[in-house]
Amino acid sequence: MSDSASSFETYKIKQSIERLERKKSFNGATCLVTLYMPHGTSLPDVTNQLTDERGTAANIKSKQTGKAVTAALSSILSRLKQMKTMPKNGLVIFCGQTEAGKIEYWPITPVEPITRKMYVCDSRFHTEYLREQLIEKDQYGLMVIDRKSAAYALLRGNHMTFLRSMGSFVPGKHGKGGQSQRRIQRGTEVLAQEHLKRAGVIASKLFLEVPDLRGIVVGGPALAKDLFVRGNNLDYRLVDKIIGTVDVGYTGEQGIREMMEKSVELLKDVRYLEEKEFVQTFLRELGKDTGMVAYGQKEVINAIDLGAVKKLLISEEMDVFRVKVACPQCGFSRQDNVKARQLVAYEEDLLKSNCPECNSSRLTIDETEDFVAEIGKKALDSGSEIEIISIDTEEGMILFKSFGGLVALLRYPVREM
Repeated sequence: MSDSASSFETYKIKQSIERLERKKSFNGATCLVTLYMPHGTSLPDVTNQLTDERGTAANIKSKQTGKAVTAALSSILSRLKQMKTMPKNGLVIFCGQTEAGKIEYWPITPVEPITRKMYVCDSRFHTEYLREQLIEKDQYGLMVIDRKSAAYALLRGNHMTFLRSMGSFVPGKHGKGGQSQRRIQRGTEVLAQEHLKRAGVIASKLFLEVPDLRGIVVGGPALAKDLFVRGNNLDYRLVDKIIGTVDVGYTGEQGIREMMEKSVELLKDVRYLEEKEFVQTFLRELGKDTGMVAYGQKEVINAIDLGAVKKLLISEEMDVFRVKVACPQCGFSRQDNVKARQLVAYEEDLLKSNCPECNSSRLTIDETEDFVAEIGKKALDSGSEIEIISIDTEEGMILFKSFGGLVALLRYPVREM
């Protein structure tokens, strides 16, 4: 995704979805409300519908469930009354009493316009339609071929999947001469042609099954790949999808990766290559010791505060929440760092824990702070661009493991504090 703000917004929505999918209603009750409202939805109509639903909640057999549904709908209604306009992409609201025992309210503005209008009261939140928006739809077929082998992969967004490889029966060099040499050469050429045809059959089978296939890139030594493309070895439905060929010296998975390194122009809008380039730019500046980069939380935050950050690179694995736990009975408090994907389990464990000071069973989460959301907001407010980097590339792993998942490209050098 080329737009930096949407990269950050998509990350935040993905994190929210993952948290919502782990949440459960108290006692398995059907009291978690999911509300999808496309742009153009009449707020008065929605308000009337929810008011009617709140009225029927009194008829729910379980008084506790009825009370929870009423509370959730009242929470939504009070907020809808404060809305003046619907966001251009619509709005999705999740609200209800979770296992934590409290009413939680989660409004999400989608990254793309929603067309589905839906109201559901269930024992879980329905996030599947939001999650569909996060799936990168365009895919690219990747293939490298020489006289000895062929390999295939798929590229979607920031993720590359190696599919398979195959070998050939084409013999190597031989020492015979005369008529034997010519006979062996003819046989070798027949086997080479059969190899290209077989490689095309496999490519066609793999790539025809791919929905939203935007293009195919073929790599390999000049002669082999050109013979493959000119020989119409692919299914006719795929021939027009070849967007380019690339000279590479390897085959197999190594050849696929080499081809991708040389396909920046062909695949310039693909997120996988964008992420690699962002981190490579940081590493180049770091290696040249230009002073135009910062890394380490203290140094990066200082650069943001000074307005010196041009582009902030954040690993998607930096999903830490700072959680403040408090005991309302004795005033005890502590702060824990919790991975976002572990936050729901952390909340569940907390409900079973007692206060270490007074042994009360009323420990609660007093405050949660999403570190990435906070630093991202601060960066955007200072005019910085933000790129969320996955760990699907070698560069992404370097960013996360070697630099703690947080680095910055600077507008100007910053004096160390």
